[in-house]
Amino acid sequence: MTRGARKEGLSRRHRFVGRGSFAATLRGPRKLRSPAMLLHVAPGHPGASRLGLMAPKRFARRAVVRNRLKRIVREAFRRHAVKAAGVDLVLAVRQPFSRADEAAWLTQLDELLGRAAEGR
Repeated sequence: MTRGARKEGLSRRHRFVGRGSFAATLRGPRKLRSPAMLLHVAPGHPGASRLGLMAPKRFARRAVVRNRLKRIVREAFRRHAVKAAGVDLVLAVRQPFSRADEAAWLTQLDELLGRAAEGR
């Protein structure tokens, strides 16, 4: 794939890079909660939000399930207005994830991203 061909992905400016890079976001005071997930929010660079994900094995035992969850979250983030809001986000999973619950997860995630974009 050529360098300019990838139009719909998360560029480096929208990802945390390096070990421990989202530790400051986790220590921040702002947390948005839903039954299935916890979204840590911190001020970031203007114009480009960054996303980090924590999907522990105890909530998604198989790597296939964890990777699917991450793909779903990244896609929701990529299409949401919060991507341009200039905030750092770290999503922590709080309940087991399954394909049957996917629609409910997307609804909760969209609500959390909306609240993060609005600043409430």
